[in-house]
Amino acid sequence: MYPCQEGTMKKYVGVPGMNSICKSLCQEDGVVSKFGVTIGKMDWLQHRSSWSLASLDGKDLGSFDFVVATDKNIASQKVSGLTGKPPPLDLSVFPHLSAMIQDIPVRPCFALMLAFSEPLAMVPVQGFSFHNFDSLSWAFCDSSKPGPHVPPNSQSWVLRSTTEYASKVIDSMGPRKPSADALAKVAEELFREFQGTGLNIPQPIFMKAHRWGGAFPAISIGGDDKCVWEKNMKLAICGDFCASPSVEGAVLSGMRGASKILGCLNLPSGL
Repeated sequence: MYPCQEGTMKKYVGVPGMNSICKSLCQEDGVVSKFGVTIGKMDWLQHRSSWSLASLDGKDLGSFDFVVATDKNIASQKVSGLTGKPPPLDLSVFPHLSAMIQDIPVRPCFALMLAFSEPLAMVPVQGFSFHNFDSLSWAFCDSSKPGPHVPPNSQSWVLRSTTEYASKVIDSMGPRKPSADALAKVAEELFREFQGTGLNIPQPIFMKAHRWGGAFPAISIGGDDKCVWEKNMKLAICGDFCASPSVEGAVLSGMRGASKILGCLNLPSGL
């Protein structure tokens, strides 16, 4: 993690990319990473006081003393629509969790990636929010992050739409994957409003929109604990949907979940 400090505010980013945080954790001593495996079934074995996990294709993945789940759809029927199978966590075994985690509402957004042949001289800040705009909520200079993101003298920005704009567009195009033409139209609309700020924004050399259908959870279910902790069954449910709709919220939730497990093992958590 690398601190980006501006004035009295300090923000942290992964270097050279945000996924570097996860890659670094995967290389910690004692961590065994498995990629390309989807958990299809979670069974609590009361007589063993452990969890049995199986993959989506039914392969036994072993038994585990504790489980940390970070997918907000772990018990949602939305999973069945994608896989044709029940969700991994059977809520009939955990009826008290049903109302809490069965269907967590989300707020969608569109992100627009822009690259310019030279820095935006008329924009004196590295990020700002939009108020009372039809489609834009904020803009951030991605080139301000440390690391070689773009060629020298050029500059990249990321724009994010409002929830209202994204919902309207997604309602019109349906849940299917948006076509290239649909995304190009979204890109033009978002960029046109960016140009309308009066900041003398030139034409970009690259422009691409991305739909983020489940971008931000609309509620937080973790309360003061910032996670859902089932001590008797040694299950921690963590994520931004348990704390706050941000990477920071997800990290804090994960740390709280880890703290609960360390407490069961009578180990210091540091929190």
